[in-house]
Parts: sequence; structure tokens; C-alpha cells
Amino acid sequence: MLRIVLCLCVIALAGCGTTTKITNAWVAPDLKEKNLKGVLVIAVTERQDARINFEDAYTAALKDQGIHAVASHTLVNGTARKTSKDKIIAAAKQAGLDTLLLSHYAGTLEQPVYHPGTDYYSVIPAYGSNYGYGRFGGYYGQIVKVGSTAGIWTSSKQVMLVSDLYETATEEPLWQATSETIDPSNRIKLRDSVIQSFVGQMEKQGLIKK
Repeated sequence: MLRIVLCLCVIALAGCGTTTKITNAWVAPDLKEKNLKGVLVIAVTERQDARINFEDAYTAALKDQGIHAVASHTLVNGTARKTSKDKIIAAAKQAGLDTLLLSHYAGTLEQPVYHPGTDYYSVIPAYGSNYGYGRFGGYYGQIVKVGSTAGIWTSSKQVMLVSDLYETATEEPLWQATSETIDPSNRIKLRDSVIQSFVGQMEKQGLIKK
């Protein structure tokens, strides 16, 4: 099933760890009892280029896990948002794909973040009548503030995407996960980080079997 136990078949950030986390995930209790094979990967977006890029990357990540996955743009023309549900389901059935993996943008949350200022200090030797030469006390000094930076306000963006798995024949939901990516640096890293997290969650919940 995604080898889904079905063998269902529904990328790490370059140079650093993923910035995405899964905030919510659900799986149908009877999923492991279903003998599902093959998944049609669908990205719901107004932009055809974005659809192709996301579907191809998601499909490749699933294939790396041994899953039989097909990008919907190879079977259905136009953007998924403007394509009828019946047309997509018909394409999946004709291709022998028992599940539909649909992903879409769920919004961006922007929150203010306060970064406190920093004070800088230095130690000035404190020699004098109270600090005898050669005595331990002579090594202590006075700590004085020599500078500081002011606190500033910035904003933190959290981009959310949702991925849903449905059974093609019944249209029943089988799995859902919501991802949250904090301050993504670019679209490609956002895409790859999200997909990596979704695939990791599938494996964690037993949809993908090694």
C-alpha cells in the first residue's frame, strides 16, 4: 500500500537537516487489512510547473522506498485543481492504482519573534591597597559593561502542507499528515523537506514496510 502494507505505493535539505515537522497524523484502523497496490501522486496547485515539480519529487521519494507510484500529470493534463475528481479517479483506475495521494498547501502562519539585546562585559584588573602583591585576591578584577546591542523584533513564517491518502475504489480516507516548515529558505528546500517528512511519517505509521 504505499507498500502501504500494501505495498501501496504512494529529500533532505542540501547541507543541513530538515526544518519540517509533522504536527498531525492519522491512519485508518483497518488500513493494514486492505490489499492495496499502487498510488497516484497528486499535487493540488494553480501552477502546472509547481504541480509537476512536486509530483515528480514525491513520486521519486516513494519509488526509493520500493513503492509503485505514478505522478498524476503523466496521466491527466492541466492543473489538479481544475481537473475533475472523476477524471483523476478514472485515470487511477485505468492505471491500476488502488490509492490516491493528494497534497495541498494549507496556509502560512506568520508570528512575531523578539530577540533580546546582548550586553558585553570586560574584566579590569583590580590592583591596589586592598590587593597585596602575590596574594590570590590580586587576580580578581572589576567586571564592567563595555557595550550592548538593542533587542529587535522579527517574524517567523510557518508554511503548512497536508497530504491525504484515499482508496481509489471507495474514495475513503486512509491516511493524513500535516507538515509545518519554519522559515523555508527557498521553494526547492521547502518541497524536499516536506516530502521527506511525509515519507518518514508513512514509514513510522507502518504504511511503508522495509
